[in-house]
Amino acid sequence: MKPRATCLRAAIMLALLAMLACAAARAQESESQPTATPEIQLGLPPTVSIRALPPYGAAPLTVGFFVNAVDPENAGFVSYRWNFGDGRVAITPPLLTYQTYVKPGNYLATLTVVTSDGRSASAFAGVTVRGKTFGAESSQR
Repeated sequence: MKPRATCLRAAIMLALLAMLACAAARAQESESQPTATPEIQLGLPPTVSIRALPPYGAAPLTVGFFVNAVDPENAGFVSYRWNFGDGRVAITPPLLTYQTYVKPGNYLATLTVVTSDGRSASAFAGVTVRGKTFGAESSQR
């Protein structure tokens, strides 16, 4: 081999080795640097509470449900979903909703509200319905 070709090959090999070393150093450097984690901003959840009045009584019992719903993000509520626990459901917006329970039993009324940006909250209220009671004249018979 000619000395000039040998020198050229050696120079090319040396340049390739230097490029590989630089690439490896850059890869190792980027691995040691902390990567930025994307920050997710979640809105504050809405809150809702319901109160059943009266919460107990004899059948048939008409109960009023009083609602307090707050959205700290002010997106506004777009959905109200009631489940009265007796098989009846409604989508009426509160602030006051009535339900008549005709059969004795214990019921759990649920209200789920959803905001325009998809956040939701639920509230629960218990209702106890007793069987029909008879007046004092029936106990004297």
